Amino acid sequence: MNNENLKPFKPGVSGNPKGRPPKEHCLTDLLKEALEQEHNKTGKTKKQMIIDKMYELANEGDVSILKYLFDRIDGKPLQQIETKILEEEADMSRYTDEELEQLAELNRKARS
Repeated sequence: MNNENLKPFKPGVSGNPKGRPPKEHCLTDLLKEALEQEHNKTGKTKKQMIIDKMYELANEGDVSILKYLFDRIDGKPLQQIETKILEEEADMSRYTDEELEQLAELNRKARS
């Protein structure tokens, strides 16, 4: 067995200098390409036809389409999350000086 090819890379030198090859025909690209094609009968893009159908359904009162459209246009509403600190967690006397210093350091890092 020849072990010459099993040498590790030199530090700071990539084993793949050209990087990962570009993805070809990923699902997103294929979908975008398909949506840009024209419909044979109408001449509209398939994307425009989907938008027209969504508008039609929303105009007829389809609540799920209305919700989707509002979420896409305005963004989903923010949700508030209520948190409560348990009394035993708030009692700092149970921590050692070292633990308190570690907590303070974490707090400093989080704020910077």
